[in-house]
Amino acid sequence: MPGKTTEAGTRPRVLLSGPVPPPVGGIAAFCQALLESSLPERVEMRFVRTSPAGRALLRSGRLCAGNLISAAADCGRFAAAAARFRPQVAHIATAFGLSFVKHSVCVLAARLVGSRVLLHPHCSVAALYSDRPRWWRWFFRRIAGLSDGIVALSSEWAQIGLVVPGCPVYYLPNAMNLAPYQAIARQRLERGKTGPFRVLYLGYLGRAKGTFDLLAAARLVCSGGLDVAFELVGDELAQGDRRRLDAEIKSAGLTGCVRLCPAASGAEKEAFFARADAFVYPSYHEGMPMAVIEAMACALPVVATRVGGLPDLVADGVNGVLVEPACPEQLAHALRTLAIDQQLCDSMGRAGRRMAAEQYDIEQCVAQLVGIYQATLDRGQGRRTAQAKGGGGEATSAASR
Repeated sequence: MPGKTTEAGTRPRVLLSGPVPPPVGGIAAFCQALLESSLPERVEMRFVRTSPAGRALLRSGRLCAGNLISAAADCGRFAAAAARFRPQVAHIATAFGLSFVKHSVCVLAARLVGSRVLLHPHCSVAALYSDRPRWWRWFFRRIAGLSDGIVALSSEWAQIGLVVPGCPVYYLPNAMNLAPYQAIARQRLERGKTGPFRVLYLGYLGRAKGTFDLLAAARLVCSGGLDVAFELVGDELAQGDRRRLDAEIKSAGLTGCVRLCPAASGAEKEAFFARADAFVYPSYHEGMPMAVIEAMACALPVVATRVGGLPDLVADGVNGVLVEPACPEQLAHALRTLAIDQQLCDSMGRAGRRMAAEQYDIEQCVAQLVGIYQATLDRGQGRRTAQAKGGGGEATSAASR
Protein backbone atom coordinates (compact mmCIF):
# COMPACT_ATOMS: atom_id res chain seq x y z
CA MET A 1 0.00 0.00 0.00
CA PRO A 2 1.54 3.35 -0.95
CA GLY A 3 2.39 5.74 1.84
CA LYS A 4 1.19 9.31 2.20
CA THR A 5 2.90 11.49 -0.38
CA THR A 6 4.82 14.68 0.24
CA GLU A 7 3.94 16.19 -3.12
CA ALA A 8 1.60 15.14 -5.89
CA GLY A 9 2.73 11.76 -7.21
CA THR A 10 5.83 11.48 -5.00
CA ARG A 11 6.84 9.49 -1.95
CA PRO A 12 9.17 10.61 0.85
CA ARG A 13 12.79 10.13 -0.22
CA VAL A 14 14.55 8.38 2.66
CA LEU A 15 18.16 7.30 3.20
CA LEU A 16 18.26 4.59 5.90
CA SER A 17 21.65 3.79 7.39
CA GLY A 18 22.83 1.13 9.83
CA PRO A 19 24.22 -2.41 9.93
CA VAL A 20 22.71 -5.59 8.56
CA PRO A 21 23.77 -9.19 9.34
CA PRO A 22 26.35 -10.60 9.49
CA PRO A 23 27.11 -10.30 12.35
CA VAL A 24 23.70 -10.61 13.99
CA GLY A 25 22.96 -7.89 16.53
CA GLY A 26 19.92 -5.93 17.63
CA ILE A 27 20.39 -2.95 15.28
CA ALA A 28 21.31 -5.21 12.37
CA ALA A 29 18.25 -7.40 12.92
CA PHE A 30 15.97 -4.34 13.04
CA CYS A 31 17.43 -2.81 9.87
CA GLN A 32 17.13 -6.15 8.07
CA ALA A 33 13.50 -6.44 9.16
CA LEU A 34 12.77 -2.96 7.76
CA LEU A 35 14.42 -3.83 4.43
CA GLU A 36 12.30 -6.99 4.15
CA SER A 37 9.07 -5.20 5.13
CA SER A 38 6.72 -3.04 3.04
CA LEU A 39 8.76 0.10 3.87
CA PRO A 40 10.68 0.13 0.54
CA GLU A 41 7.30 0.17 -1.24
CA ARG A 42 5.87 3.00 0.89
CA VAL A 43 8.81 5.39 0.58
CA GLU A 44 11.49 5.98 -2.03
CA MET A 45 14.30 4.41 -0.04
CA ARG A 46 18.01 3.78 -0.28
CA PHE A 47 19.98 1.85 2.32
CA VAL A 48 23.64 2.40 3.15
CA ARG A 49 25.51 0.05 5.43
CA THR A 50 27.50 1.82 8.13
CA SER A 51 29.21 -1.20 9.65
CA PRO A 52 31.64 -3.63 8.00
CA ALA A 53 30.14 -6.96 6.93
CA GLY A 54 31.36 -9.92 8.95
CA ARG A 55 33.15 -7.94 11.67
CA ALA A 56 33.12 -9.85 14.96
CA LEU A 57 30.71 -8.38 17.50
CA LEU A 58 33.53 -8.47 20.05
CA ARG A 59 35.35 -5.73 18.07
CA SER A 60 32.36 -3.42 17.80
CA GLY A 61 32.67 -0.06 19.57
CA ARG A 62 36.34 -0.51 20.53
CA LEU A 63 38.73 2.38 19.95
CA CYS A 64 41.47 0.80 17.83
CA ALA A 65 43.18 1.51 14.51
CA GLY A 66 41.13 -1.06 12.60
CA ASN A 67 37.84 0.31 13.84
CA LEU A 68 38.88 3.91 13.13
CA ILE A 69 39.74 2.97 9.54
CA SER A 70 36.43 1.14 9.18
CA ALA A 71 34.56 4.09 10.67
CA ALA A 72 36.16 6.49 8.18
CA ALA A 73 35.14 4.18 5.32
CA ASP A 74 31.59 3.93 6.68
CA CYS A 75 31.32 7.73 6.88
CA GLY A 76 32.64 8.09 3.35
CA ARG A 77 30.13 5.55 2.06
CA PHE A 78 27.29 7.40 3.79
CA ALA A 79 28.41 10.81 2.48
CA ALA A 80 28.64 9.48 -1.08
CA ALA A 81 25.17 7.93 -0.86
CA ALA A 82 23.71 11.16 0.55
CA ALA A 83 25.32 13.24 -2.19
CA ARG A 84 23.98 10.94 -4.94
CA PHE A 85 20.50 10.32 -3.57
CA ARG A 86 19.79 13.74 -1.99
CA PRO A 87 17.33 12.33 0.58
CA GLN A 88 14.59 14.40 2.13
CA VAL A 89 15.06 12.42 5.36
CA ALA A 90 18.22 10.67 6.59
CA HIS A 91 17.26 7.98 9.14
CA ILE A 92 20.50 7.21 11.02
CA ALA A 93 20.66 4.24 13.42
CA THR A 94 23.35 4.57 16.08
CA ALA A 95 24.48 3.36 19.52
CA PHE A 96 26.94 4.47 22.20
CA GLY A 97 30.71 4.96 22.00
CA LEU A 98 32.49 5.00 18.66
CA SER A 99 29.20 4.26 16.89
CA PHE A 100 27.77 7.61 17.98
CA VAL A 101 30.95 9.48 17.01
CA LYS A 102 30.88 7.88 13.57
CA HIS A 103 27.20 8.60 13.03
CA SER A 104 27.70 12.18 14.18
CA VAL A 105 29.78 12.65 11.03
CA CYS A 106 26.88 11.14 9.06
CA VAL A 107 24.52 13.72 10.63
CA LEU A 108 26.80 16.50 9.38
CA ALA A 109 27.03 14.95 5.91
CA ALA A 110 23.23 14.70 5.68
CA ARG A 111 22.88 18.30 6.78
CA LEU A 112 25.32 19.43 4.09
CA VAL A 113 23.08 18.02 1.34
CA GLY A 114 19.98 19.64 2.83
CA SER A 115 18.42 16.52 4.34
CA ARG A 116 16.24 16.35 7.43
CA VAL A 117 17.85 14.04 10.02
CA LEU A 118 16.27 11.46 12.32
CA LEU A 119 18.68 10.04 14.91
CA HIS A 120 17.73 6.54 16.10
CA PRO A 121 19.76 5.39 19.15
CA HIS A 122 19.53 1.64 19.81
CA CYS A 123 20.65 1.70 23.44
CA SER A 124 19.61 3.03 26.83
CA VAL A 125 19.70 6.70 27.83
CA ALA A 126 22.21 5.80 30.54
CA ALA A 127 24.62 4.20 28.06
CA LEU A 128 24.49 7.10 25.60
CA TYR A 129 23.97 10.13 27.83
CA SER A 130 23.18 10.19 31.55
CA ASP A 131 26.05 7.96 32.75
CA ARG A 132 28.62 9.67 30.52
CA PRO A 133 31.12 12.43 31.45
CA ARG A 134 30.20 16.08 31.07
CA TRP A 135 32.13 16.63 27.85
CA TRP A 136 30.33 13.68 26.21
CA ARG A 137 26.92 14.96 27.31
CA TRP A 138 27.79 18.32 25.72
CA PHE A 139 28.79 16.54 22.51
CA PHE A 140 25.56 14.54 22.46
CA ARG A 141 23.45 17.69 22.92
CA ARG A 142 25.25 19.39 20.04
CA ILE A 143 24.67 16.49 17.64
CA ALA A 144 21.08 15.87 18.78
CA GLY A 145 20.45 19.60 18.32
CA LEU A 146 21.41 19.25 14.65
CA SER A 147 18.78 16.56 14.12
CA ASP A 148 15.09 17.06 13.36
CA GLY A 149 13.96 14.36 15.74
CA ILE A 150 15.05 11.42 17.87
CA VAL A 151 13.45 8.04 17.27
CA ALA A 152 13.20 6.47 20.72
CA LEU A 153 13.10 2.75 21.49
CA SER A 154 11.51 3.08 24.90
CA SER A 155 9.62 5.46 27.16
CA GLU A 156 12.77 6.29 29.17
CA TRP A 157 13.90 8.39 26.18
CA ALA A 158 11.09 10.91 26.83
CA GLN A 159 13.51 12.75 29.16
CA ILE A 160 15.75 13.64 26.19
CA GLY A 161 13.12 16.16 25.13
CA LEU A 162 14.19 18.17 28.20
CA VAL A 163 17.89 17.77 27.40
CA VAL A 164 17.49 18.97 23.79
CA PRO A 165 14.57 21.45 23.85
CA GLY A 166 12.73 21.79 20.56
CA CYS A 167 13.82 18.37 19.27
CA PRO A 168 10.84 16.02 18.84
CA VAL A 169 11.11 12.57 20.40
CA TYR A 170 9.15 9.89 18.54
CA TYR A 171 8.41 6.61 20.33
CA LEU A 172 9.06 3.64 18.02
CA PRO A 173 9.76 0.30 19.73
CA ASN A 174 11.80 -2.39 18.02
CA ALA A 175 9.80 -4.76 15.85
CA MET A 176 10.29 -7.77 13.60
CA ASN A 177 8.60 -10.34 11.41
CA LEU A 178 6.93 -12.42 14.11
CA ALA A 179 5.70 -15.28 11.89
CA PRO A 180 8.55 -17.77 12.59
CA TYR A 181 8.24 -17.24 16.35
CA GLN A 182 4.45 -17.45 16.35
CA ALA A 183 4.81 -20.85 14.67
CA ILE A 184 7.17 -21.92 17.46
CA ALA A 185 4.59 -20.76 20.03
CA ARG A 186 1.88 -22.91 18.45
CA GLN A 187 4.15 -25.96 18.45
CA ARG A 188 5.22 -25.40 22.06
CA LEU A 189 1.67 -24.91 23.34
CA GLU A 190 0.40 -27.99 21.48
CA ARG A 191 3.30 -30.16 22.63
CA GLY A 192 3.21 -29.21 26.29
CA LYS A 193 6.13 -29.46 28.69
CA THR A 194 8.56 -32.38 28.50
CA GLY A 195 11.80 -33.06 30.36
CA PRO A 196 13.53 -30.55 32.66
CA PHE A 197 12.40 -26.94 32.97
CA ARG A 198 14.61 -25.20 30.39
CA VAL A 199 15.74 -21.60 30.89
CA LEU A 200 17.15 -19.79 27.84
CA TYR A 201 19.38 -16.71 27.64
CA LEU A 202 20.31 -15.39 24.20
CA GLY A 203 22.63 -12.40 23.71
CA TYR A 204 26.15 -11.31 24.63
CA LEU A 205 27.82 -13.21 27.47
CA GLY A 206 29.60 -11.08 30.07
CA ARG A 207 29.43 -9.13 33.29
CA ALA A 208 27.46 -6.14 31.90
CA LYS A 209 24.84 -8.55 30.58
CA GLY A 210 24.38 -10.10 34.01
CA THR A 211 25.74 -13.50 32.97
CA PHE A 212 27.69 -14.04 36.20
CA ASP A 213 24.57 -13.09 38.16
CA LEU A 214 22.67 -15.69 36.16
CA LEU A 215 25.23 -18.36 37.07
CA ALA A 216 24.85 -17.44 40.74
CA ALA A 217 21.06 -17.72 40.35
CA ALA A 218 21.45 -21.08 38.57
CA ARG A 219 23.48 -22.39 41.51
CA LEU A 220 20.71 -21.36 43.91
CA VAL A 221 17.98 -22.91 41.75
CA CYS A 222 19.81 -26.17 41.04
CA SER A 223 20.87 -26.62 44.68
CA GLY A 224 17.18 -26.73 45.61
CA GLY A 225 16.68 -30.06 43.88
CA LEU A 226 14.60 -28.76 40.95
CA ASP A 227 15.13 -30.33 37.53
CA VAL A 228 16.20 -27.16 35.69
CA ALA A 229 18.54 -26.76 32.71
CA PHE A 230 20.09 -23.46 31.60
CA GLU A 231 21.24 -22.71 28.04
CA LEU A 232 23.29 -19.52 27.62
CA VAL A 233 23.69 -18.69 23.93
CA GLY A 234 25.92 -15.96 22.53
CA ASP A 235 29.37 -14.49 21.95
CA GLU A 236 31.51 -13.14 24.77
CA LEU A 237 31.16 -9.44 25.53
CA ALA A 238 34.84 -8.91 26.37
CA GLN A 239 37.97 -10.90 25.66
CA GLY A 240 38.27 -13.74 28.16
CA ASP A 241 34.65 -13.66 29.41
CA ARG A 242 33.89 -17.12 28.06
CA ARG A 243 36.95 -18.57 29.76
CA ARG A 244 35.93 -16.95 33.07
CA LEU A 245 32.37 -18.24 32.67
CA ASP A 246 33.60 -21.78 31.98
CA ALA A 247 35.76 -21.62 35.12
CA GLU A 248 32.81 -20.33 37.18
CA ILE A 249 30.54 -23.12 35.93
CA LYS A 250 33.10 -25.76 36.90
CA SER A 251 33.96 -24.27 40.29
CA ALA A 252 30.25 -23.92 41.20
CA GLY A 253 29.52 -27.51 40.16
CA LEU A 254 27.08 -26.41 37.45
CA THR A 255 28.36 -28.50 34.55
CA GLY A 256 25.29 -30.73 34.75
CA CYS A 257 22.71 -27.95 34.51
CA VAL A 258 24.34 -25.01 32.66
CA ARG A 259 25.49 -25.13 29.06
CA LEU A 260 27.35 -22.35 27.21
CA CYS A 261 26.61 -22.26 23.48
CA PRO A 262 28.04 -20.09 20.68
CA ALA A 263 25.89 -17.41 19.06
CA ALA A 264 23.08 -18.86 16.94
CA SER A 265 20.92 -17.54 14.13
CA GLY A 266 18.23 -18.80 11.76
CA ALA A 267 16.94 -22.32 12.31
CA GLU A 268 19.52 -23.01 15.04
CA LYS A 269 18.30 -20.04 17.10
CA GLU A 270 14.67 -21.04 16.55
CA ALA A 271 15.48 -24.52 17.89
CA PHE A 272 16.73 -22.99 21.16
CA PHE A 273 13.46 -21.08 21.53
CA ALA A 274 11.40 -24.16 20.63
CA ARG A 275 12.76 -26.26 23.50
CA ALA A 276 12.82 -23.48 26.13
CA ASP A 277 10.24 -23.06 28.91
CA ALA A 278 11.28 -19.58 30.07
CA PHE A 279 13.56 -16.76 28.90
CA VAL A 280 15.88 -14.73 31.11
CA TYR A 281 17.59 -11.39 30.44
CA PRO A 282 19.53 -10.08 33.49
CA SER A 283 21.37 -7.17 31.81
CA TYR A 284 22.63 -4.03 33.59
CA HIS A 285 21.57 -1.63 30.82
CA GLU A 286 19.54 -2.11 27.64
CA GLY A 287 17.69 -0.41 24.83
CA MET A 288 14.98 -2.79 23.67
CA PRO A 289 16.44 -6.27 23.06
CA MET A 290 15.11 -8.08 20.01
CA ALA A 291 15.69 -11.42 21.77
CA VAL A 292 13.09 -10.54 24.42
CA ILE A 293 10.51 -9.74 21.73
CA GLU A 294 11.33 -13.04 20.04
CA ALA A 295 10.85 -14.87 23.35
CA MET A 296 7.49 -13.17 23.91
CA ALA A 297 6.33 -14.14 20.41
CA CYS A 298 7.32 -17.74 21.25
CA ALA A 299 4.97 -17.61 24.27
CA LEU A 300 7.85 -17.78 26.78
CA PRO A 301 7.53 -16.02 30.14
CA VAL A 302 10.40 -13.53 30.57
CA VAL A 303 12.45 -12.80 33.68
CA ALA A 304 14.37 -9.56 33.11
CA THR A 305 16.01 -6.70 34.97
CA ARG A 306 14.25 -3.40 35.53
CA VAL A 307 16.59 -1.34 33.29
CA GLY A 308 16.37 0.64 30.05
CA GLY A 309 13.54 -0.42 27.76
CA LEU A 310 12.93 -3.79 29.43
CA PRO A 311 10.01 -2.51 31.57
CA ASP A 312 8.31 -1.47 28.32
CA LEU A 313 8.46 -5.09 27.16
CA VAL A 314 7.88 -6.98 30.41
CA ALA A 315 4.79 -6.13 32.46
CA ASP A 316 5.68 -7.43 35.90
CA GLY A 317 3.32 -10.26 36.87
CA VAL A 318 1.61 -10.28 33.45
CA ASN A 319 4.00 -11.67 30.84
CA GLY A 320 6.99 -12.09 33.10
CA VAL A 321 8.85 -10.91 36.17
CA LEU A 322 11.05 -7.84 36.63
CA VAL A 323 13.96 -7.97 39.10
CA GLU A 324 16.67 -5.53 40.11
CA PRO A 325 20.04 -5.79 38.32
CA ALA A 326 22.89 -7.56 40.13
CA CYS A 327 20.45 -9.49 42.37
CA PRO A 328 20.97 -13.24 41.81
CA GLU A 329 18.61 -14.06 44.70
CA GLN A 330 15.72 -12.25 42.97
CA LEU A 331 16.56 -13.98 39.69
CA ALA A 332 16.62 -17.35 41.39
CA HIS A 333 13.30 -16.74 43.17
CA ALA A 334 11.56 -15.73 39.92
CA LEU A 335 12.92 -18.69 37.97
CA ARG A 336 12.12 -21.11 40.80
CA THR A 337 8.53 -19.81 40.92
CA LEU A 338 8.05 -20.37 37.19
CA ALA A 339 9.65 -23.82 37.34
CA ILE A 340 7.18 -25.08 39.96
CA ASP A 341 4.04 -23.28 38.70
CA GLN A 342 3.25 -24.50 35.19
CA GLN A 343 -0.08 -22.68 35.11
CA LEU A 344 1.59 -19.34 35.87
CA CYS A 345 4.27 -20.09 33.30
CA ASP A 346 1.66 -20.80 30.61
CA SER A 347 -0.49 -17.75 31.40
CA MET A 348 2.52 -15.41 31.28
CA GLY A 349 3.68 -16.97 28.03
CA ARG A 350 0.28 -16.50 26.40
CA ALA A 351 0.12 -12.88 27.58
CA GLY A 352 3.55 -12.19 26.11
CA ARG A 353 2.51 -13.76 22.84
CA ARG A 354 -0.53 -11.45 22.63
CA MET A 355 1.54 -8.39 23.53
CA ALA A 356 4.12 -9.19 20.85
CA ALA A 357 1.43 -9.56 18.17
CA GLU A 358 -0.31 -6.33 19.21
CA GLN A 359 2.75 -4.10 19.61
CA TYR A 360 5.91 -5.44 17.98
CA ASP A 361 5.01 -6.65 14.49
CA ILE A 362 7.19 -5.07 11.80
CA GLU A 363 4.29 -3.84 9.65
CA GLN A 364 2.86 -1.86 12.56
CA CYS A 365 6.31 -0.32 12.96
CA VAL A 366 6.40 0.56 9.25
CA ALA A 367 3.08 2.42 9.47
CA GLN A 368 4.38 4.42 12.45
CA LEU A 369 7.71 5.11 10.76
CA VAL A 370 6.11 6.46 7.58
CA GLY A 371 4.11 8.80 9.82
CA ILE A 372 7.31 9.95 11.53
CA TYR A 373 8.95 10.66 8.17
CA GLN A 374 5.95 12.71 7.11
CA ALA A 375 5.84 14.61 10.41
CA THR A 376 9.54 15.42 10.02
CA LEU A 377 8.99 16.80 6.53
CA ASP A 378 5.86 18.71 7.56
CA ARG A 379 7.70 20.24 10.49
CA GLY A 380 10.56 21.29 8.21
CA GLN A 381 8.12 22.82 5.75
CA GLY A 382 6.33 24.66 8.57
CA ARG A 383 9.62 26.09 9.81
CA ARG A 384 10.59 27.32 6.34
CA THR A 385 7.17 28.93 5.89
CA ALA A 386 7.39 30.66 9.26
CA GLN A 387 10.90 31.91 8.50
CA ALA A 388 9.72 33.25 5.13
CA LYS A 389 7.01 35.22 6.99
CA GLY A 390 9.54 36.52 9.50
CA GLY A 391 8.61 34.13 12.34
CA GLY A 392 10.84 31.80 14.28
CA GLY A 393 9.00 28.64 13.28
CA GLU A 394 10.07 26.81 16.42
CA ALA A 395 8.06 23.76 17.50
CA THR A 396 8.48 21.19 20.20
CA SER A 397 7.03 17.72 20.52
CA ALA A 398 6.87 15.39 23.46
CA ALA A 399 7.44 11.66 23.11
CA SER A 400 4.39 10.03 21.55
CA ARG A 401 3.28 6.44 21.78
